[in-house]
Formats: sequence, C-alpha cells, structure tokens
Amino acid sequence: MNLNQLRYVKAVAETGSFTLAAEQCYVTQPTLSNGIAQLEHEFEERLFARTTRSVVLTPFGEHILPFIDRVLSAQDELLHESRDFVHPSKTVVRIGTSPLIAANWLVPMLESYRTTRPDVEIILHEQNMAELYRMLDGGLLDFVLGVADVTRPSWNKVFLYREPLYFIPRGAIHPESKGTIKFKDITEETFVMVPNECGLARATRALFRSHRHKLNEYPGEALSYQVLEEWASLGLGAAILTKSKLRSSDSKAYVLMDKQSKEITLDFEAVWVNAPQYPLHLQQFVEFLGGYRALGKQDK
Repeated sequence: MNLNQLRYVKAVAETGSFTLAAEQCYVTQPTLSNGIAQLEHEFEERLFARTTRSVVLTPFGEHILPFIDRVLSAQDELLHESRDFVHPSKTVVRIGTSPLIAANWLVPMLESYRTTRPDVEIILHEQNMAELYRMLDGGLLDFVLGVADVTRPSWNKVFLYREPLYFIPRGAIHPESKGTIKFKDITEETFVMVPNECGLARATRALFRSHRHKLNEYPGEALSYQVLEEWASLGLGAAILTKSKLRSSDSKAYVLMDKQSKEITLDFEAVWVNAPQYPLHLQQFVEFLGGYRALGKQDK
C-alpha cells in the first residue's frame, strides 16, 4: 500500500471514471488501474464495481473510503505543519525549553519580550535535552534554554539565571540545622533521581564529581519532580531539586551549602547555532535576553 494508490481510489470515487481519475492524478490509465488492483489484492476485497457504463464503489469501498480520506488528510496536515515549522509564514522565534526551566522566570521573560515585539510569535517546545539539541543542530529550533552544562564550538550562549539547589532528606530524617545543610554532610546518602532528560541528573552527578565524591543512586528512577519528592518522603532515598521545582508544602527541604557556607546553585543558559548570517529578529532576541539579564531579572 502507498499513498498514490489511496489517491487513485479517491479520484475514481470523485469522478466516477478511471479515465478522468488518471488525468486528475497525472498518470496513465493503466498505471492507475494497476495501482487500484494491487490495493484490492492487499485488501482482499473489491473497491469498485465496473461496468461498461459506470464505476461505482462497492459496499466495502463505501466503508473504507472515509478511512482513506483520513490518511490523505493526515498527510496533508503533516506536510503543512512541517513546512510551516521550518519555513514559517510569519516572523517567529522557536524556543526549546528544558522541563527544569523555572516557570516564574520563563513566563515574565516571554511577557516582557511580547511587550517589546508584539509582531514576533514565540513557539515553545518542551522536550528532553538530547532531542532539543538535535532539533537545534537540525535547524528546527532557534534557541534552547536549559542547564548550563553543554558546550559546543558551533554554539553561542548567554547566561540566563541561576537557582539554589535544595536537599530533601530521606523519610522523617531531618538535619539539625536552620534551613541549610553542608554538602559534606550528605555525601553518604543514597539519592533518588529523575531520568537524565532535563539536565538535573547530569548536574547532580557533576556536582558530586566536582567535590570528589561518589554519588550513591537508588536503582529506580522517578518519573517527575513530584514523584522524586514523594519517594524521598517514603524513605527510598534523599533528593536534590532546584528551588522552583519544590512543592510549596508537604516536604522539608534545605538549602545546599558548600564548605565556604555559600549556596550551591545551578546555572541556566540559552544556546543557539553560530551562523554567519543570523536573521535580524533572532539577533534582537539575543540582545533582549542580555538586556533582560542585565536588568537583574535573572535570579529567581
């Protein structure tokens, strides 16, 4: 089965003629007839009843035609969406965002940008980081916003904001401290983790490596940040989360501090492909991000 065969069936059903359908499809009549015959063989049922004077759908053909229409319509929609995404008819900025990006930073930033450039449409895509980077390199995205942990010679980048990291103790075990805990005091813990899709797992492992400690990981993986907290409360292990992803209640969390008693933070950045001829509106978006950060709106 192929799409051309489905188009032949639809054309014959609309015109009531193999000759007219072949003209409509820009093929010879034998090509069209053979295509439909192959499809009927695959379906194991006739689609058309042919006489010397007319061509009409069989009961099976009438039953199956709406499904053929759906397949052809789906293909048209797919082509339209792909063309509109790669070659948009209006000025757009296509942004891929990590699930770890803080909504209380992203939403005000986008609202501020829309105020300055109401003529530009923002299209957001939230995906795992590997897919976002693939889309960026493939020209399907203009920017990727995520954890500042990947650098490539072909990319430019700009710092966006930073967030403190929080330690969520295991079960009912709560450190004797006033809202903070030193990193050295949690190194023997076992940690529940989310999949390495948003950048958090990678950043957590990098944190332990930078302090020359082995990260003890719980063998399972939590599906979401909420599940990660729930598993910590159940005693399966401790957890590390950014401030914006903590629930407002239900869990006790402690600001993670280094040996100098400074907050341990996670940086976020925007990356884009280094191109010699970058469109003006994308250059202006880069300038906007830099200005937005310079106004002191990056730390949330």
